[in-house]
Amino acid sequence: MLKGLMLCYSVILVTFYSASVSGYWVFGNKSNSNILKSLMPDEGPSLAPTWVLGLAIVFILLQLFAIGLVYSQVAYEIMEKNSADVNKAVFSLRNLIPRIILRTLYMTLCGFFAAMLPFFGDINGVVGAVGFIPLDFVLPMLLYNMTFKPKKSSITFWVNTSIMVIFSCAGLLGSFSSIRKLVLDANKFKLFSSDVVD
Repeated sequence: MLKGLMLCYSVILVTFYSASVSGYWVFGNKSNSNILKSLMPDEGPSLAPTWVLGLAIVFILLQLFAIGLVYSQVAYEIMEKNSADVNKAVFSLRNLIPRIILRTLYMTLCGFFAAMLPFFGDINGVVGAVGFIPLDFVLPMLLYNMTFKPKKSSITFWVNTSIMVIFSCAGLLGSFSSIRKLVLDANKFKLFSSDVVD
């Protein structure tokens, strides 16, 4: 688990934080919440080569697929626990057809809500700050400290505690700022609008 966490935090540090810091360094407070919109302004040429923008889109799609698979598994598990026949094989027609139908309906419902609410960035900010930061950064450290009970004088305990405190503060700040942005953008919201609110 520790090796997996170290790899996870290393990848996040190299990819996400480097992009956010360099983006803010280049664009300042005029940076968009979507880095691709900052790199492809409405007027003038794009600020990055076409292959970089294409590669960014490919990586965004891969990340969305991974997030969709990981975070949808809970819903799939609940649906399949109530619809599957445990006496039959996993890939038997009795279990496979309901699984395909339920997963398709679930993804259709998610797509419907995504099209209905064209302010994904604002909702994403709230969900990320309230849900994903504690789940991804605070809870693993807390569970590690509770399970292995490192000494309070050890470096492991203090690193874990520091990560919990820093990301709890980041989550609180992110919650307030994303809810503030959601409230400020509320007058621009129109259901099924093709104009996405930034």
